[in-house]
Amino acid sequence: MNGAAEATRKMRNQPLFRVVVVLFAALLAGFLFRPEGQRSNTVLRSFFRTTPDGVAALARGIERLGRQVEPRITPLVDADAVRGTVVLLRPRLPPSPREINALLEHVRTGGVFVYAPPYLTGRRWTERTPLMDSLGIWFRFRPVTEEVREEMLLEPRWRQHALTEDLPSPRAPTHGFRVFGFVDGDPANDSAKVASSIPLLTAMDDEVEEWIVAAELALDDGRIVVLSDAEPLSNEEAVDDPLAALAVRAALAYTAEADTVFFAEYHQGIRGHRTRAEVVRGFFLGSPGGRVLLHLVILSFLILACRGLRFGAPTPAVAPPDRERRSPLEHVSALGDLYRKAGAASTAALLLLTRLARATRHPPPRDTAEADTLLRRLDAGGDADTPLARARTGLHADPPDLTAVAAGIDEFLARRTKP
Repeated sequence: MNGAAEATRKMRNQPLFRVVVVLFAALLAGFLFRPEGQRSNTVLRSFFRTTPDGVAALARGIERLGRQVEPRITPLVDADAVRGTVVLLRPRLPPSPREINALLEHVRTGGVFVYAPPYLTGRRWTERTPLMDSLGIWFRFRPVTEEVREEMLLEPRWRQHALTEDLPSPRAPTHGFRVFGFVDGDPANDSAKVASSIPLLTAMDDEVEEWIVAAELALDDGRIVVLSDAEPLSNEEAVDDPLAALAVRAALAYTAEADTVFFAEYHQGIRGHRTRAEVVRGFFLGSPGGRVLLHLVILSFLILACRGLRFGAPTPAVAPPDRERRSPLEHVSALGDLYRKAGAASTAALLLLTRLARATRHPPPRDTAEADTLLRRLDAGGDADTPLARARTGLHADPPDLTAVAAGIDEFLARRTKP
């Protein structure tokens, strides 16, 4: 038991053991405080996100109802051809003009596009992205007072359409839009950028003006379903908001069974599947908790390094001029002088005889009598001129002759070791 305890104590004192403990503590803290499904620092309508702001539930719902669903993590040009139904919800990265041309050409040839434009504002007006401009869409400006009071549009109602049939009563929407060149779905002039605009859900503002919340646009042989907001499609709202059911119906109705619904993840800022190393790096460098933990780990390693670092030798390699090193003989002479000044010559003699006792496997003498007995036992000849006899003479001198004692012991041990 004592041996095991001693081994455990020695292991705990090893620097490697402490490093392993620090790393284990860091990994455990990272696991306990890892990002969970209920936490999100930024709003991202992503296929991959199961947090309240993501749209993973919408994608899984479409897939369970019989349509293949995949994320598209490549741009719309210089990569895979645009095909199937493309879903683009409040993109963080707006499509480039070349991508817009490829997307609209796909729609013209019979493709489907589900789109929730980003709500962008200036000081007193809304801004349009190039894709919104290509479709002729512009948002209603929402004043700051309306945002602070969290006011919604009034009197939302479904329009007659196959996609809206038997849907529950709609919830009050936040945003509304209009399609340039159309009034209540009918073309107002010849500058319409799409062939037709069919409102699916409308609402009124406080000035009794009607705004579109969801609409179906026709572009040659294809269809575009435009939604004023992507929040009703999020994981948090999709279960209770009928607008999410409208989006699922559109994906099912306009996507062939052999085709695929693609969520444009590239334009959400997702360029590929992240490796575990990238996830760990993102946690330690991209989150406040991860950065705090990283700093604690670095501080722990610095403490360990400082505790194990030698800041130079305890004594200089070359003695200073005023403190020249003593030779071993000088050191012994100085030690002998100290014993003589302290009146402890007998103690010094006993210490000298301790070496003799150990060499001959005898217990060290504790007083002069035991020392004399040891010398007599080892000096079997009894001659007065033997080394140990001279040592005995030096031992009984007053004060003891340490030089004679040491010389006798050295001579005796030297003769004993000679072959």
